[in-house]
Parts: sequence; structure tokens; C-alpha cells
Amino acid sequence: MEITAILKEAGLKVTRQRESILDIFLHTDARLTAEDVFLRLRERGEDFGLSTVYRTLSALAEHHVLERGELPDSASQCYCLAHPGHRHQLTCVRCKRIIFLEECPAEEFLESIGRKHGFQVTGHSFEVFGVCPDCQKKSGGAPC
Repeated sequence: MEITAILKEAGLKVTRQRESILDIFLHTDARLTAEDVFLRLRERGEDFGLSTVYRTLSALAEHHVLERGELPDSASQCYCLAHPGHRHQLTCVRCKRIIFLEECPAEEFLESIGRKHGFQVTGHSFEVFGVCPDCQKKSGGAPC
């Protein structure tokens, strides 16, 4: 989908800042912090202030264009493209790359636990944190 269409569909005004930042997320498979986005914009020769990046990320998250989250042992919020519907992912704690899973590994477990406790499960999210194969190779196979 085109950047302009994504922004308009979300009910957002199309601005150069929003287009540039959304373009970065459309061309990465990783979670990014505001600082990551700021540095990538600088590499492209775009001169937006860090406060503009924070405001833009917040607006994109509030309008469900981006998802906000955190990595374990990190105080910084990370962002990735929002995806409608049900999904699960593996996230590398080093490079922040995301691998989306086609299957839902939790459904049987959730049905069972729901029945056991008389709880009607209405939704869930499933994210596994670890070290991707590329990062393992870089560190000689050691996960930590």
C-alpha cells in the first residue's frame, strides 16, 4: 500500500515527516526506537529534530499505523508497523528483527486454561524474545 493511502486511511494529515518516518518502517523488518528512526533519517539527509520524531511516532501509534512495545531489559519504547488481526512473532533482543509466525502456538493452551479457570478468552498476543541466527553467528553461537 502507498504511504499516502496508509496515512489517509488512518485519518492522518499527510506531512513530509510522517511520510519519511513511515517509509523507514515499510523498509525494515525490525523494531525501532525513536533514536533509531532519528539516525536513519539523518543517514538519508533528512533534518528532523528528535522531538519531531517522538511526536510523529506517537501520532502514528495512536492512529494504529505503528505498534508501540518494549524489549526485555530495555527502557526505550520500540515501534513496528501495525498489522491487523491475529499474529505472533519472534523478536531478536540484539538487532530487534521481527520474524512473524504463520501458526498460532497458543490456541490449544488458551482453550485449556480458559476451561480450567472458567475464563472466556477473548484474545491474546504472543511474542517470543531471543537471539536470531544472524546475531548468534556474530557472537560465535552464544545466546548471551
